[in-house]
Amino acid sequence: MKSTLIIIRGNSGSGKTVLAKELQNYFGTDKCLLLQQDVLRRNILHTNDHVGNPTIDLIADLAEFGKKHYPITILEGILRKDVYGDMLIKLCKTFSPNILIYYLDIPFEVTLRNNNQKETPFSTTQLRNWWRERDYLPNDTKFSDIGTSAMLEQIINDFEQLKK
Repeated sequence: MKSTLIIIRGNSGSGKTVLAKELQNYFGTDKCLLLQQDVLRRNILHTNDHVGNPTIDLIADLAEFGKKHYPITILEGILRKDVYGDMLIKLCKTFSPNILIYYLDIPFEVTLRNNNQKETPFSTTQLRNWWRERDYLPNDTKFSDIGTSAMLEQIINDFEQLKK
């Protein structure tokens, strides 16, 4: 079976991490590698999010690792188009046709509410500064504010259809 890449993108507080972790739980940690942009960039590399930052190469390398060792690799993060877009497009070609890419197009007010439920929330000013309106990639499936359960169900259905 060919490895599948699932990319989940969107603004801070849109629900990417919760959705990605639920997907990994559904598929099983033994079958699914979860790559979290924030963990890689902030906690491992301690770098800012800018064009040319080393996280771009690390994500690409880890996704290739996932392709070799796991049936499913999930990549989640803000993954700004201007910073990560070229790398994401290359990854899509590498995993093609087994690629599912989603953009959580959630209103700012909802992301603010979600953010305030975090153990260590960001300030409203930070969220506004990071906000990217419609930061779509060409093949993004866009999710509006339909809830984590509905998004999870849709991704699982899309995955099953991809495997047919």
